[in-house]
Amino acid sequence: MSDSDNNCFRILVVDDDSTILDLYQRILDPPTPLPFRPNFEITCCCQGDDAVDKVKCSKADNDPYAVVFLDLNMPPGPDGQWTAEQIHRLDPSINIVVVTGYRTTLSAEVVNRASISDKLLYLQKPFHHQEIIQFATALSAKWKAERQLLALHSDLEALVDKRTAELVQSNKLLKIEVDNRKRMQLEIEHNFKNLKKVMNSTVQAITTTIEKRDPYTSGHQQRVADLSRTLARSIGLSDNEVEGIYIAAAIHDIGKISLPAEILSKPVQLSDIEVSLIQAHSQTGYDILKGIEFPWPIAEIVLQHHERLDGSGYPRGLRGDNILMAARIIGVADVVETMASHRPYRPSRGIDKALEEITQNKGVLYEPRVVEACLNIFENREFQLSS
Repeated sequence: MSDSDNNCFRILVVDDDSTILDLYQRILDPPTPLPFRPNFEITCCCQGDDAVDKVKCSKADNDPYAVVFLDLNMPPGPDGQWTAEQIHRLDPSINIVVVTGYRTTLSAEVVNRASISDKLLYLQKPFHHQEIIQFATALSAKWKAERQLLALHSDLEALVDKRTAELVQSNKLLKIEVDNRKRMQLEIEHNFKNLKKVMNSTVQAITTTIEKRDPYTSGHQQRVADLSRTLARSIGLSDNEVEGIYIAAAIHDIGKISLPAEILSKPVQLSDIEVSLIQAHSQTGYDILKGIEFPWPIAEIVLQHHERLDGSGYPRGLRGDNILMAARIIGVADVVETMASHRPYRPSRGIDKALEEITQNKGVLYEPRVVEACLNIFENREFQLSS
């Protein structure tokens, strides 16, 4: 695929089972193209070292892959971890989805050892066809946006250098050059806003993938985001701070993309091991987001949204002012929305019970200013949780 082709993305599939490779081919490159979906050019191989060679060739031919779907265990050749590290070393822009049948914490161990968590996602076997399509579509869009951002950055740098050289050469052109630079700055700001929208849309696409795997919590993140924004405004935070809190709240559960769908939709209480896997989503979310340059500490807010004032939260047991105010706000909004909503393992407890919970634990678990603001907006009917 050439850089000028905006409608087709190259996908590399690596699995030692030929049946699985055929399944990928049918899902991503059907005989009859589907509307409203990009086209995918599929390359299949059954061993890790063969996959590494194909990535080398794609780089040499300037015909890179956007996404790699990679099996974790591929005897007798190298495993998925080695393959992921080699592919990332050759082309750091590739998004890698490790597809595995293991039901352990192996995923987190591989992420930590590979040190490429911002480009590494996980999908549990057996997978649904729609999951593969959603991953391929969202990650291809992300890959395209990042390439556009790099190209734009390079073009803008070249333009700035040219204008600066002209300014040094002649003071007579000073007024014209100042006007040009102002115009260029406006263009930069405009392009930055557009790129920010693309990045937010990409993150939202991945978040939607999580919610589609768990219909019982669909819309949870959006409702938490809406409530968090209202709370932030109520306690007097600036517009800039409110915007950052809204974005963090809208993706606060992005780490659940690494969890098996059966745990997310389990209709009974979870075991201790399953709870520990759920609680790891804060760290996973941080690992996914830490490589993205937001104007706010989004990754850190996502990491802290389950911390509590008395240190009883997770993952780091932070206390009091060591917890970001944004995370304290989202923490309250998350508790209220969760208790007031239906879950697979219990019916809704209602908004009254949710408000009773934060009232009883005001100053112990939850930030007092945020609790008071939450009680006021519901008492005055300034906010209502949507369905």
